[in-house]
Amino acid sequence: MKLKSANIYLVESGGIRPVLLELKTDEGITGLGEAAVAYGIGGTAAAGMLKDIIERYLMRNVDPFRIESLWTEIYDHGFWAKGGGPVIFSAMSAIEQAMLDIKARALKVPVYELLGGRMRDELRTYANGWYFGCTSDAELPAAAEQAAADGYDALKFYPFATVLPEGRLRHPSLRAASDPSVVKRAIERVASIRSAVGPHVELMLDLSAGITPDDTIRFCRGIEKYDITYVEEPADPGDLGSLIKISKAISQRIAVGERIYTRYGFRDVLESRSVDILQPDIGNTGGLLETRKIAAMAEAYSLKVQPHICASPLSTAVGMHLSASIPNFYIQEHFPYWARIPGHTEVLEDPLEPKVKNGMLPVSDAPGFGVTLRAEALQNSLYGTFTLSP
Repeated sequence: MKLKSANIYLVESGGIRPVLLELKTDEGITGLGEAAVAYGIGGTAAAGMLKDIIERYLMRNVDPFRIESLWTEIYDHGFWAKGGGPVIFSAMSAIEQAMLDIKARALKVPVYELLGGRMRDELRTYANGWYFGCTSDAELPAAAEQAAADGYDALKFYPFATVLPEGRLRHPSLRAASDPSVVKRAIERVASIRSAVGPHVELMLDLSAGITPDDTIRFCRGIEKYDITYVEEPADPGDLGSLIKISKAISQRIAVGERIYTRYGFRDVLESRSVDILQPDIGNTGGLLETRKIAAMAEAYSLKVQPHICASPLSTAVGMHLSASIPNFYIQEHFPYWARIPGHTEVLEDPLEPKVKNGMLPVSDAPGFGVTLRAEALQNSLYGTFTLSP
């Protein structure tokens, strides 16, 4: 079996721009992958990096079963992978995912069988994006209460973000240094949401490295009575010293990882003993096999792993296979409310989000990732198409 063609899609979907890869073989099997830089900037760069890698490494009778070999070739000889960031590793992630999807479909097994096999039949999830559609702080408690009524007993939100009129969020600027009311307002938000959902719903807080370490410590001490499950990205991803400082000063567990790349990037974080939960993003840290290695490293340090997911529903499906197969899985992130955002594009025929019941996601036993692209939804999103084999 050889790779025959590739399609790259750059999709406009409300507030995000998913970058999707479709690899096809000469035996008619199709594999899917996603470069998970859908939020923020970088989608065009990731699509361009995919194009560069495809033209450099996939134009020569590539065997899609030799996944580690190709990944290592790109890492060793692509130059920018060593010490690299989200653009190159998101592209490598998408290619690796698509090749795993092909291999699993060819063998007629789910991808998790290539990762050691399924360890659980369903996954506990938490809802992110439950605040979509809110236009002010006053609407957040009711939205959280509705998500809990929908069956979610765990919710994540962003206490320092500004609610925008179009129903989305904007993270703080300039470390919020000039506004002394920022911490007070964030504590009030936490209090109002805890009051709305009651004591039995878990609350996770993503701080997005948005404020200074001293204000982060002040905030975390101010919310101790609200029983927060963890605080995410309390420090800049590149500032290990601040992360250590904060971890020594607060009582909440700390989760990090969405902006850390490959097992090499996680090494010093693990050695610092300053975190409790790792959140590698499968679509930008190097792929499923790389994330599996990161999870194994975390297991050696007795840490939980919760894959970070914030892209299209394809990333949810990819995350399901990792979560089902690792011993130290914690909880599965997903966004069940994307359709509330104007302009949302559903890219899959069979997304997993509607299958979540009472906060639990059943683990699919379909071959590969178990999902397919909606061709009609992607007609205007084709970034590039490539013939790979003569």
